[in-house]
Amino acid sequence: MFRKNFFQRLSLQHFRNRLAHLDALPQLALLGLISGIATGGVMVLFIISLNLATKSLLGIEPENHEALSLTIRVLAPIIGCLLLAFIFRLSKQSWRSNGVPHVIERFTFNQGHMPWPNALGQFVNAIISLTSGLSAGREGPAVHMGASISSLIGVHLKLPNNSIRLLVGCGSAAAIGASFNTPIAGVIFAMEVIVAEYTLVGFTPIILASVTGTALSQSLLGGGSLFNTAPQALYTLAELPWVSASGIIIGIFAALFISYSGLLFRTHHWPVEIRFLFAGLLTALFAALLPSLMGSGFDLVNLSFTGDLSLGVLLLLAICKLLLTATTFGLGVPIGIIGPIMVVGGLFGAATGHIGAFLAGTQVSDINIYAMIGMASMMAACLQAPLAALMALMELTANPHIIMPGMLAVVCATLTSRYLLPDHPSVFQYALELKGLKLHDPALSQILSRTGIGAVMSKDFKRCTDKLSIGMAKTILNAKPRWLLIHEDDNDHFVLMPTSDLANYVYLDLQEDGQSLKEVVLSEIPSEDRLSASPLSQTATLAEAQTQISDMRTDTLYITGLKGEVIGIVTRDMIEGFYR
Repeated sequence: MFRKNFFQRLSLQHFRNRLAHLDALPQLALLGLISGIATGGVMVLFIISLNLATKSLLGIEPENHEALSLTIRVLAPIIGCLLLAFIFRLSKQSWRSNGVPHVIERFTFNQGHMPWPNALGQFVNAIISLTSGLSAGREGPAVHMGASISSLIGVHLKLPNNSIRLLVGCGSAAAIGASFNTPIAGVIFAMEVIVAEYTLVGFTPIILASVTGTALSQSLLGGGSLFNTAPQALYTLAELPWVSASGIIIGIFAALFISYSGLLFRTHHWPVEIRFLFAGLLTALFAALLPSLMGSGFDLVNLSFTGDLSLGVLLLLAICKLLLTATTFGLGVPIGIIGPIMVVGGLFGAATGHIGAFLAGTQVSDINIYAMIGMASMMAACLQAPLAALMALMELTANPHIIMPGMLAVVCATLTSRYLLPDHPSVFQYALELKGLKLHDPALSQILSRTGIGAVMSKDFKRCTDKLSIGMAKTILNAKPRWLLIHEDDNDHFVLMPTSDLANYVYLDLQEDGQSLKEVVLSEIPSEDRLSASPLSQTATLAEAQTQISDMRTDTLYITGLKGEVIGIVTRDMIEGFYR
């Protein structure tokens, strides 16, 4: 008996059943570990592939497009965009969705189920866009691929949907951590942007995934910081008002970025060849005049740290980088934007540092302080993710002294952008809204989405046909199930009835009437609690169950297993009893 129970507890089905509950922390932690390993492996493969493509096709190191000749700089983005347009033309419309907006959409409206064709397309498209020198980052594609590989693992194992949703968060966190060596920022990004809630049950597996993915990436690719700057603190607290002003200024530019991108989102009904070619031509123009704008542009931020760039040059680079990134993203080219918008923020931040030093007329903080603050402010304002931006800032710069002024600037930038664009504060949210998707997920729905149907499902039932012999009816009554799930016809129509109604009919009503029947027709038994039942998969969440009950105007669901067998029942009262 002990060995039987032990091996039952080790079975995959028991694992699935436990994951349906809110307190399945050990099982969820294991999923986080698996997600981190899988995502870290995909990120290593992606980065190696990107490096090989850049070196073999262009003969340069990644993010060093300035070393290319003028002819190659001009032709590379045009050819890259035409190749992307060709791939999009051959792809189904549903396969074209990509990046962080796609992950948010699938998480919110499809229980985290990520289609593999989109992920494969994202892998190829990201290598093309980054190799060709488009104003793009790798974090958007990384999040998409990490979320997809984690989701596909959950679907392959036939895990409940609440676990698959969490796996999407795990994959997103591990992708950010593995790509940039920023495990904390990965966790906060996943919780703030993708999952959009903070819970202990959610934090634990996502932290494990981020740590595992980052560790795997560092062990195979090595670590290191993107930015070259010594840890420095704000020179004097008297600069805080100007730090606030810098945040407000950057918040205004973030609102402009979101608005301009949204304007171009409305062109997605245009032929893909026209949109992508325009993005390629614009990139080629900037590549000819300002080659440092190609790629993510992190080298520009490092250059701004030195203070060698004048105010005019900083403003020119920042405005051009903003215009180029927003145009490319808005026209639907599959790129990541988090890296480029951080660069835009860093350039604007360095510019405000120059202006502040001129206005103060005395010694103030180094320009790199304002550049770093600007990076976090722009990211926070565009994504409405202040904590993720602050953590990314601290990990990328290895400067904890930047947190206090960074917090002030981030708040000012976020509030400014949200005040100017109250209806669509986040660029990702705006992109989804223009597709007709409203991200409305109330607190109750979030609670129900975290829990699988197995957490409330009752197995205290007996399945039977509408007609029973008296002997069969008494056998069922002797088993004392609470419910009868009655198969009334050949069209898989089920009805739920309390067993007590059958007991009253067999032992009371028939005896009082002096009747002695050989057969009982359950549909003819008077019952005030007879409920029509509709099917639902055992992988569903309580949120899906509640939605189906409301949409189908029923009060009962019968739960089907992986092979289509009936394994349990759920009533409206069971769901309401869960959260009351």
